[in-house]
Order: sequence, then structure tokens, then C-alpha cells
Amino acid sequence: IKSFRNINQLVPTKARFLVCLYFYCIACCTIGFVHAADDKPMNILYIMSDDHATTAIGAYGSRLAGLNPTPTIDKLAANGTLFENAFVTNAICTPSRATILSGQYSHINGARRLGAKLSADKQYLPIEMKKAGYETAVIGKWHISSEPAAFDHYEVLKGQGRYFNPTLKTKGKGPWTNNEKKYQGHSSDVITERSLNWLKSRKSDKPFMLLHHFKAPHDLFENAPRYDDYLADVTIPEPETLWQQQGWGSVATRGENDSLRTLVGSSVSKRHARNMGKHLKVDPQLSDEVYTREAYQRYLKRYLRCVKGVDDNIKRLLDYLEESGQAENTIIIYSSDQGFMLGEHDLIDKRWMYEESLHMPLIIHHPKFCLLYTSPSPRD
Repeated sequence: IKSFRNINQLVPTKARFLVCLYFYCIACCTIGFVHAADDKPMNILYIMSDDHATTAIGAYGSRLAGLNPTPTIDKLAANGTLFENAFVTNAICTPSRATILSGQYSHINGARRLGAKLSADKQYLPIEMKKAGYETAVIGKWHISSEPAAFDHYEVLKGQGRYFNPTLKTKGKGPWTNNEKKYQGHSSDVITERSLNWLKSRKSDKPFMLLHHFKAPHDLFENAPRYDDYLADVTIPEPETLWQQQGWGSVATRGENDSLRTLVGSSVSKRHARNMGKHLKVDPQLSDEVYTREAYQRYLKRYLRCVKGVDDNIKRLLDYLEESGQAENTIIIYSSDQGFMLGEHDLIDKRWMYEESLHMPLIIHHPKFCLLYTSPSPRD
């Protein structure tokens, strides 16, 4: 961003997530903050995880905050701006990502389902940022069938991607249909290594916009082995609504006389045919209560171990920016492609139109200034 005075020219209206950054900077202008004297353009590091619920970020003050799951992300929030009410319009990976990239609703950009396409001419975010003088890159999970051709550089997971030994499709290594390279290690580590490699090998004197996209903590939550013992002896707090689902569903989802109750839904308990206890091989002979508690504990621990890997790898990125002298000139944005159900309403996944699914984290750290919170009332 060249200066706060001409930010209208440099933050494209089609780049939806940067609209938040726009208002952030305008607010700081009004309270007297100014840009650095050298007027040097700011880099942008946009970090996005997959299915990271605000519940699993300490700074959001949820029931899990006492576990301290995200000290690095929390530090960004403490020295930046935490948005309490950021929501997706379509809580599923491909449509959500296409909306962020295009600034358009799913019915307009055409990406209505998993695996949908988003043509290069609709990838407005990199298009507009390149017009503003930025070098652009996306590294990590892409999950859109079309090539990210509008970016100057890309290294993206093939499809959903694997947690271990992932394959990345890389710009300049052949046509989109045949440009794959396999890497060894856990995806969170590999994606961070590739982002660090790109940052260290840049030759351009342009400011950069790097989209660093983790696969984690998407199901089925495969953490790096070094986290196997993390939270092993801890009892994870349960949501009250794990045991209470008053008013859940309608005739469309429950059926007449609950005839569809087991078929439509995705639960922690035995309530639905697709349930976390079955995924995690909990003994089906256990009583309903014991089964649900055991499924919930296994579920949350696996999920939070993946979150821990995300947080630790973000620290690697931030450490490099500090060591290379770029931290004071880089805006850092943290978000997720949507929220996630962590047992609330006895649900898993994100395909249910509750706030937990639609509520995405959004934290912006600017090294020159910070506004503490966006809530209209003071936080505890």
C-alpha cells in the first residue's frame, strides 16, 4: 500500500477480504497515524487455514482459550485488529475460496460446489494487486479446478491434497495438467518451507502479496508425529449444546416421524449415520453418553494437534520476516476459508447453517499501528 492517502486506488473493490484492510487503514488515518517517512510500499502476507473455527483460537475467548491453542495467532491479535463478526457466504471450501479470490457471490462467479472452476479472468485479487505494483504468489491449498494462472507464482496442492508427502503443482514446471512435484513431510511443514523458499529467492524489488494456505486443520485431522502427545492428558471442555439440540432440523432434514434423522446430518454422537465416533473407531457397544464423550475427546485432540502445527509454522514465517528485516514493512492477515462445528449442537463439519460454520476468524496485524477490537462494546 503506497500510502494511506491513495488507498482507494490500491485496494481493489473486487478483492473482498482486503476491503476489511481498507477500512482498517482509513480508521487509522482518521486518528492521526501516518505512513513511514520513506513511503515504502507494504508487503501483504495473507495466511489462510482450512476449517479453523474461531472457537479454536485463544484470542476469541472461547471455551478452548484456556488450553492456549494458538499463542502465535493470539500475539498477532494482541498487536493488531481482531474482527469479531466476519462471516462467509458459503461455508464449504471451493465456493468460499472462489468468493475470496473474485469478490463475487458463488452464483455470480460460477463456483457453486467442491472442485468447481474459477477462470483466470475472474481471479480478480491477484489481477488487481498486480495492477497496484505487487508481485503475487499463492502457496498451499488451492482446491479450485482451474489453474491459478493470474498469480506470478504458484505452488498448490493437487486437489484436496494429502496431509503427508503432498504433491504440489508448480508454475513454470510444465502445463497445469502435468506440473506436479512430490515433497516429503507433513503438509503444514512443506507448505511453510515452500513459502519461505519463495520469500528468500525473490529477485523483484516490488512489494509482495503472498497467499499462504494451509491444508490443516481439515478433516480427518492428521497431525505431524511431534504433536502426538499434545493434550494427551487433558480433558477438553465440551460445549453445552453437545447435549442439547432443541429445535434442530425440520421435516426436510428429519423426515416425517424422524424417518431421516439418522441419514441426514453429521454428528459427534451416534445420532447420525455419519458421526465422528465411527470415523475415529470408537467402540459402538459403548453407551450413548460414553460413546459421545469419547468421540468428542478424540475429535478435539486430533483437531487441535493440527491447529498447533499451523500456529508453530506461522511462527516460522514471522521469525523469517523479523530476521530478514521485513517485519516492519509487512501487513499480516490471518483467516480461514470458513468456520467449523466442534461439537456444538452435536454436529461436526461445516455444512450446517449455524453461526459456528459461517463465522470465520479474521485478524489483521499492521506493524505501524493497531486498533484493538472491532466490537462496539468493550471485551472482557
